[in-house]
Amino acid sequence: MAANPNDDWPELTALIYPRQQRVISLTVQTQTIQRVLHEAINLAIGLAIFQNGFAPTAQQLADSKNSIVLAATKFELPDIVYRFERDDLYARHLITYVTGRVGHMRGKVKDAAQELVPSMYGIHQIPVENDARKSFVADLLTKMNFIFPRTNVAESSTICTSEPYRHPAIVAVMRKYFFSGHKSLGHRFHDTFSSSINSDSSKEIPRAMLGIVVVAIFAALKERSEGCDQCMTQDFVSAEFSDEYDLHMSLLQSRIHKEDGSGKHKYHALMSWLYREARMGEGSNIKASSDKMPELDFDGMDG
Repeated sequence: MAANPNDDWPELTALIYPRQQRVISLTVQTQTIQRVLHEAINLAIGLAIFQNGFAPTAQQLADSKNSIVLAATKFELPDIVYRFERDDLYARHLITYVTGRVGHMRGKVKDAAQELVPSMYGIHQIPVENDARKSFVADLLTKMNFIFPRTNVAESSTICTSEPYRHPAIVAVMRKYFFSGHKSLGHRFHDTFSSSINSDSSKEIPRAMLGIVVVAIFAALKERSEGCDQCMTQDFVSAEFSDEYDLHMSLLQSRIHKEDGSGKHKYHALMSWLYREARMGEGSNIKASSDKMPELDFDGMDG
């Protein structure tokens, strides 16, 4: 009979290991383990939405590991920290669970995008015949056209290039997932939001959160790229969308904020506007010269 993995470790650290599934179940764990995992998930998600929404796998695992240690330390549970740092099986299960919950968060943002994208981009207003809808979605995906509002939703010629990331869909998805209800992440992390400039303390949406939202919208649009009424649901796997995320991080940093900081007031005006709009319901190696970047009316931007 196999030895109990919890033998020789303090009872307080005991973990109920999975029998069939590969991931532990939170609900069967002791209150102590549940408490640590809840806090660790909160910390890891905070890193994702305030620092890097699509971090490389190694960084995600490191963030989860650090979050678990910080959570156990916060609750003065040195025995859990001691075992976590020495029991590889124990650590692997805890890290896998926390990392999975961060991925689940991104998946829920994608769910919100899937629900809102068709109506907010007017996709169903475009006929399927003659590939009109297919061409329409392709145009939205070209050079990030979907991040700009249009005066006429169905006309690409009415795109407002001086208003990047102000498309109503971006605000709607951000509001729906991050700011709806007192248990939302936006409410939970209220004190973490800040301003990037000294002259105005208005809170901003962090670029990582915005990146998660726009990549989720990008993924939802790609699922409708064939122009059919029924979308082709695809897994929202971090590694498959990290390049798109990096493109948006580059656009925000290099083309809007600018490396010399000359666009910092326009950047602040955009990100603080997004924060205000999203709250009303209570989201590199890539070069800025990439041919995937949109034509941007920087001079016409607010700020």
